[in-house]
Amino acid sequence: MSGLSETKYPLTLGLLAHVDAGKTTLSEALLYVSGARRSLGRVDHRDAFLDTHNLERARGITIFSKQARLETANRRITLVDTPGHVDFSAEAERTMPILDCAVLVISGTDGIQ
Repeated sequence: MSGLSETKYPLTLGLLAHVDAGKTTLSEALLYVSGARRSLGRVDHRDAFLDTHNLERARGITIFSKQARLETANRRITLVDTPGHVDFSAEAERTMPILDCAVLVISGTDGIQ
């Protein structure tokens, strides 16, 4: 026995930011690096795993909050990608009660908006 717990603790993690800050791109990278996805989707290629609705792919923005699962050595993470456009802020706000924590993504080129 290694002394480490075999239990994988659950965590619900939300990504929040303004539109075009890179939330979905970060989500795709986390899923890919964790091994949850075998290919790295891209918003600009219209093949992002979490942007499944035709409107999202056509507009290149997230409209509906989506969730995906990934795992680390000791965590089962439910990743929640939220919309950033002000027109869909209510959709992002609806995710708040279920989150254990959130990452605020800020665009390096656009700054805080």
